[in-house]
Amino acid sequence: MKIRMSHLFIAFVIISGTLKAQSGFSGDPLNAVFETKDTENFWKAFDKMETSPGNPFEEYMKKGSPGVKGFTEFRIINADSLYSVVKKRKEDYLKTKNVLAEVGQKEKKIKAIYSALKYWYPEAKYPPVYFVYGRFNSGGTVSNEGIIIGTEMLGNLDGVTGLIAHELIHFQQNNKGNSNLLQKSLMEGSADFISELISGDNINTKSFKYGETHSEKLCREFVTRLKSDDNTDWLYGTSKKDDRPNDLGYWIGYKISEAYFNKQTDKHKAIHDILNIENPLLFLKESAFLDQYIKEYMAAQKMKFEDFFKEYSDELYEVTFIVSVPDKNDEVYITGNQPELGSWNPTGIKMNKKTARERSISLKIHLPAQFKFTKGSWEKQAEIKSGSKGSNIIVQGKPSKALHYEIISWFGK
Repeated sequence: MKIRMSHLFIAFVIISGTLKAQSGFSGDPLNAVFETKDTENFWKAFDKMETSPGNPFEEYMKKGSPGVKGFTEFRIINADSLYSVVKKRKEDYLKTKNVLAEVGQKEKKIKAIYSALKYWYPEAKYPPVYFVYGRFNSGGTVSNEGIIIGTEMLGNLDGVTGLIAHELIHFQQNNKGNSNLLQKSLMEGSADFISELISGDNINTKSFKYGETHSEKLCREFVTRLKSDDNTDWLYGTSKKDDRPNDLGYWIGYKISEAYFNKQTDKHKAIHDILNIENPLLFLKESAFLDQYIKEYMAAQKMKFEDFFKEYSDELYEVTFIVSVPDKNDEVYITGNQPELGSWNPTGIKMNKKTARERSISLKIHLPAQFKFTKGSWEKQAEIKSGSKGSNIIVQGKPSKALHYEIISWFGK
């Protein structure tokens, strides 16, 4: 079985560029941590199953690396949950006992890939890679601590270096802008572009082959969709309206990044720019990749080409926001897609206390406006009643009265 991107849960925290290097990260690619001790501890516990009076996997959990800890909350859960699954699926676990036999060769290649990134991006940091054992419910994840691979899901190590290269790039990204289809596609596609540059591997060949074959049709469609935060048919799943594969956003994000890179004289600066996109629409414009299709689309709308790249109107409109909070002590901040809304800083603008359970603020903003409410960090975002969890709230036109929202809970990335 090959490791594929679909096996790895790409947390939105990566897409948002909020992961920060922890103590296990290295600035020297040759010193990057490549940790397999958790697999050794797992097999020690496995071998004690028939003789131990208690749960031998308690020791595995207790001695676990940051990788085990990062795999615990949503995957391993606890030692008892792991023990229960291992007892039921002993034979499946045994099939993977020697899967890391050649991991040393992979480590050498990965460190060579890390060194290649050092050439292109000297300020890069190198996340540890942890091989751990879980409960057959995840091929891996990423956390603040590094890249974590669920070893029980592996049949072999095919594809692991390309996968780790892609995740390595996510750890470098500091991209900003609205969380719309364009921004997400650039996050994923640029990770594919740079990871291929440093590793020679492209891990999304199916979507790339389809994209190249249906390029014109897809580019026209993407132009009409890229400002939306609806990922359907482009990222993480399809509606089955045609024969397209998942994740075509990776392909088009790659193509935009490649076009930008090819246009720049200073290629090292180009890589820096790609990893630190301030304005996705401006980046798209500078790439010129979709110009033909944007001109066609805007002509049909009887609008100017330049207007396509405006995120919002030049005019300012006064809007009053009122939110109901679940707790009388809640402090609420509003932040969004323009300086008047805090430019996506989670502590952008603090709302005023109107009553014990209401917060309000009146702001002069540009339209359309996209925003969220937080408690001062992305770890505490507001879930709005009747809203889609995690999605931006959008105001298209000037409302005739105050806008009311009800916060039903707080959640983190």
